[in-house]
Amino acid sequence: MAERFASLRCAIRPGTRGIEIGPWRHPVAAKRDGHDTLVVDRYDQAALRTRAREQGVKPEEIERIEPVDFVGDASRLLELVRGQGFAGQVDWIVSCHNFEHLPDPIRFLRDCEALLAPGGALAMIVPDKRACFDRFQPAATAAGMIEAAEVSPTPASEAWAAFRQSSATTTLDRGGAKVVAWGLAESDPAQMLMGDPRPPYARLQRQLAQGRDPDFCGHRWRFTPAVFEAILFDLRILGLIGLEVDEVIPTVHGEFTVKLRAAAPGELSVEEIRRRRTDLRIRADDEAAVVSRAYRALEAELAAARAALAGVARAA
Repeated sequence: MAERFASLRCAIRPGTRGIEIGPWRHPVAAKRDGHDTLVVDRYDQAALRTRAREQGVKPEEIERIEPVDFVGDASRLLELVRGQGFAGQVDWIVSCHNFEHLPDPIRFLRDCEALLAPGGALAMIVPDKRACFDRFQPAATAAGMIEAAEVSPTPASEAWAAFRQSSATTTLDRGGAKVVAWGLAESDPAQMLMGDPRPPYARLQRQLAQGRDPDFCGHRWRFTPAVFEAILFDLRILGLIGLEVDEVIPTVHGEFTVKLRAAAPGELSVEEIRRRRTDLRIRADDEAAVVSRAYRALEAELAAARAALAGVARAA
């Protein structure tokens, strides 16, 4: 676990104050380790520990669940900490597998920007949709995030979000065990199976008829590294956020790391904007192709051809 979070800990300078979003039982910057961390979560420590016990989490992991300083939706981060004197005073913000859950990612990014001190960084670990139950879900878009920021949610919004996820959930068969997350090397379409959409649809119909608004905690947004970077670039050039991608650490074990900082001053030319947007979308296409059935078949053919050539060379 320590190795997994190493990319996030690089953003944490000794003797500085930061915010961790939703650490649950695996805090990146634990207070008990001496970090000056403000913890934000949807639930307080007692509720989190109760949920962990109900899920059969090991007692030693339950003990790692830290006190929560601000309880609420991270999409409203600045609102949660308003009046506490933290605006422009936070040196780092870290998050692991939270950004994809947020109802309003643009507001979250803008709040982070307002809270970060000069030179501060936002670092996040994000699941790669190619290597989890989102495998066949469409990727997120800047337009979708803008709509989420502009359109007020309706009582049915959560029910629809739950349906979008559950109706297209995919599992991978790992030796008879059905898993919902895997490494890119395992991402073999022949081993994947989508679920039956009828039960999720029936559940959606019941919720809509009853006017229920379920407490949905699942994925609302799906990314690959290039998709994420393309969205952030669009949001920045539209003037909706002032952060830009400083670094992307490629996908390892089904997740990638992004580090964001205040955007460099200066306007980009139309030519540069068009070139960079096109390049990012081509990269996103390439990322999708890597896990396609056709790509894997070509890889197998290439490996066989190389082996045959090596055999001919040895015989000669």
